[in-house]
Amino acid sequence: MTWSAPYTQEEIDYFLEVALGTEFGGSEQTVKKWADDIKIDVLGAPTEADLQTLEDVVEEINSFIDGIEMVIVEQNANVELHFAEEDDFASIETNYVPVNYGFFWSYWNGNDELERSRILVSTDEITQAERSHLIREEVTQVLGLMIDSNKYEESIFFEDWTETNSYAEIDKSVIEMLYREDIQPGMTAKEVVEVLEMRK
Repeated sequence: MTWSAPYTQEEIDYFLEVALGTEFGGSEQTVKKWADDIKIDVLGAPTEADLQTLEDVVEEINSFIDGIEMVIVEQNANVELHFAEEDDFASIETNYVPVNYGFFWSYWNGNDELERSRILVSTDEITQAERSHLIREEVTQVLGLMIDSNKYEESIFFEDWTETNSYAEIDKSVIEMLYREDIQPGMTAKEVVEVLEMRK
């Protein structure tokens, strides 16, 4: 893979906004990422469109990242993707925060390496287009890009409700940045900036 560095200051700033810490749970403001392949098991009641969206998102993510691969599996998963009614979310994931029609919760080790995640996507109250957006958003966020932003409406990380079902160019850069070999789990914002600005 050829990295697209140098990155713009705008891209670096956005990475620091969405990649350090978590939206829920109050974790340290450090990089969290997978050291091993991301293996997703699909559970519940997905539609054919859900499954196609997931395949498309996995293929796209794999084109941006290096060092590991995201795959869909039926056993030995480290990511569970549940399609269920929103009323059932809390029984599937005890950390669920209502009312979110798409939700994820991730766990990492003492080295800030992600080890397992659970994703919830609602099968009621929302349209297929909205479900497809949520699949893309939540699957992308379990990479370690766990914070929403109100900065770019076209971004998959945009905080307000949208039906965006493609990556903005800045999203692609952010995903790529996280899985550079020189961006390590546990890095602080200062350490990330030192690495990325050296590449200018």
